[in-house]
Amino acid sequence: MDVGLGLGPLTPPAPPVVAGARPRERRFRIYNVGIAKTGTQSVAGIFANYRSLHEYLFANTVEAIAQHASGALSHAAFRDFIRWRDSVARLDVDSSSYNAFYVDILAQEFTDAQFIFVLRDCWSWLDSMLNMVLRIGPSMPSWMLEHCRVILGPHLLPDLAQRPTQLSERLPALVDAGLRYWSSANRFVLEALPPQRSLVVRTAELSDSLPRLADFIGIPAATLRTDLRHVHRGPQRFHTLQQVDRAVLLVRYESDCADLMDTYFPTSTLERFLLRDAARD
Repeated sequence: MDVGLGLGPLTPPAPPVVAGARPRERRFRIYNVGIAKTGTQSVAGIFANYRSLHEYLFANTVEAIAQHASGALSHAAFRDFIRWRDSVARLDVDSSSYNAFYVDILAQEFTDAQFIFVLRDCWSWLDSMLNMVLRIGPSMPSWMLEHCRVILGPHLLPDLAQRPTQLSERLPALVDAGLRYWSSANRFVLEALPPQRSLVVRTAELSDSLPRLADFIGIPAATLRTDLRHVHRGPQRFHTLQQVDRAVLLVRYESDCADLMDTYFPTSTLERFLLRDAARD
């Protein structure tokens, strides 16, 4: 299928790896709409006994999002792409960070769908996001770099980890953009979610939430993979928030994030995060 994105025909991805035989039809239709670095890969792992994929059609979907945002792809064509994307693999569980960009379309197009929204506190999320982009560095493909710049702003360069002076100079702008993104993206998802079909889970509680997840979907808790609750932990930490003036962090926090944090993470403060971070390798 040529979706008009300059990509040519798109090849369906390999079928998901699951335990046991896969059904011909969906058993259910679940979208995890948490933003990047909230546990999207862990959610895919938890549901590995079903038709579950993580970051499904990543490059193609990110390009469609970018072209839609720029106006190069009409809203109608973008909706067509989302419908096509959904039909290719007919997943039971689509756990992709970019689902957050079009959760409103998913809710409108697929009235049988249920939504899991994994939400992470802004401090550990921002730290994890910065660790990821610095760790990947120059090996990050250009399309992924542009996508990460949507989150962390234009000051993001692929080789910042190898240029400590530039990293130090650019960190205030990166954390400012990151906190703004955390706020706007999570607010968009919360406003777009259909309440009767949605479950909000905090990242830190994901490991203990398998019974809630199973009850929400209506499946046996024993079918969920407890051994795949902690996947994709970053092997390297850069302690970036330790390097930024706390006043700079708190100005953006108070402006954009404080009310959401007070509602969902009332005990997660910057000071507590920095103390934990300083104690880590």
